[in-house]
Amino acid sequence: MTRNDRFGLVILIMVLLSGQRTVAAQEPCSDACVDPIREPRLKFLDDLWHLGRTNSYRNPYEERIETDRHDFTQSPTTVGRGVAQLEAGYTFFYRDHEDEIERAHTTPEVLVRLGLSDDIEFRLRWTYAWEAVDEGEIAESAEDLRWGFKLRATDQDAWIPESALELRFTVPTGGSDFSTRQVEAGLDYIYGWQIVEGWELYGSTGFGTQAWGDFGLVPEEPASDRFIAWTQSLALGTEITEQITMYQEFFGIFSYGLQDDYAEVYFNVGVDFYATSNLVLDVRSGVGITPDADDFFAGVGGGYRF
Repeated sequence: MTRNDRFGLVILIMVLLSGQRTVAAQEPCSDACVDPIREPRLKFLDDLWHLGRTNSYRNPYEERIETDRHDFTQSPTTVGRGVAQLEAGYTFFYRDHEDEIERAHTTPEVLVRLGLSDDIEFRLRWTYAWEAVDEGEIAESAEDLRWGFKLRATDQDAWIPESALELRFTVPTGGSDFSTRQVEAGLDYIYGWQIVEGWELYGSTGFGTQAWGDFGLVPEEPASDRFIAWTQSLALGTEITEQITMYQEFFGIFSYGLQDDYAEVYFNVGVDFYATSNLVLDVRSGVGITPDADDFFAGVGGGYRF
């Protein structure tokens, strides 16, 4: 074999080996491996990318139940694949404004959460409200039905928070006192950091058209005015014992587009009691800080995970 023949044979072997590496690199990646080129940056996008996957990457029952109903700031977690969670409660509101006493009640504040995947859940909320000024006529009706999706976005990584997005919509099913008579939409970005073991700082930033038909935020004629309600919250949660947690929270709701815009800011404290890892009971109370806010509110409720 001549020198040129040996050189050609080396080149041929190199070409063949290079081709094998190329074929191996193009083999599809299964659910058990991660393709760094196609890996989504947001967790819910990974669920959508592997739509139809039967297995789960996490067991939601390894952690105790987390509800969204007790404080204004929701949890950045989702319930998990195949989980159904029911939350409900009652809240009382009181306001003394220009020598008029306003009292209001809401119940059952039902929120149904269904885990479509590890990081995507479907949500449905319905409640009924009563509102009275002094001894005058009582305004009462159901609020518009709310539905939406919570999309888990990131896990905490240094300064990157654990976070989620909630897409919210309404259906004009409520009574005339509180219904906006059309579909409304909103968005909430929820984020949180575990500071040290047992302490968590979390918050949310969002908006909704027509204030989602909330009885305490819509004008006297809910369907007549078009406006946006912006929201911002910040809360600090801590574990008191293995079964009891407490939070302290500031949150604000600010209208834009009304003739007389409002700014409602509240301070809120609540306690959760975990009867089991799947059952939690809660109590909360808060006071208004700005003139437009209610003077006081208090509520009780809980959640159960199936």
